[in-house]
Amino acid sequence: MKEVLILSSSPRKQGNSQLLCEAFQKGAEESGHKVTLVRLAEKRIGFCRACDGCMRHEGRCVLQDDMAQLLEQYEWAQVLVLATPVYFYGISAQMKTFIDRTYPIWQHLGRREVYYIVSAGLGTEIIERSLGDLDGFVEHLEHCAFRGRLYAPGVMEAGKVQGQPVMEQAYQMGKAV
Repeated sequence: MKEVLILSSSPRKQGNSQLLCEAFQKGAEESGHKVTLVRLAEKRIGFCRACDGCMRHEGRCVLQDDMAQLLEQYEWAQVLVLATPVYFYGISAQMKTFIDRTYPIWQHLGRREVYYIVSAGLGTEIIERSLGDLDGFVEHLEHCAFRGRLYAPGVMEAGKVQGQPVMEQAYQMGKAV
């Protein structure tokens, strides 16, 4: 059994990347893994102030918000799923804020199996062009084993992935964790 942490950064509860996360979760749970699915949009996470307070206080951020709990959840995860819609050729603000707030532990991001789930209203080339922030974060892991990248292009409207083959692909990816 593996500990799986899915970070869904879709602000829409029925958004495409969120629905794909739920399919992944179902597959992983059916395979016997412990899965925590976190909707970042429902968490209170402030922006990093670049004050370096965390460096002076043994890795504790000066902001008192939900990020401390998220960092605890991150610490125990063996498998990390980073899920985001594409907005203006980039990842969502929710995901970028989470990444920025890992600064207190950036030198100790650990070893993880990593999956991406990315949806976009336009094509795959737009998705690939938008991954700089995710890739930069993952490059700071002490060891990363990429296990999968699931792209859902051409899904602008919320819920458009339902009934499409990409939903089964997300489920199967979760089953294979």
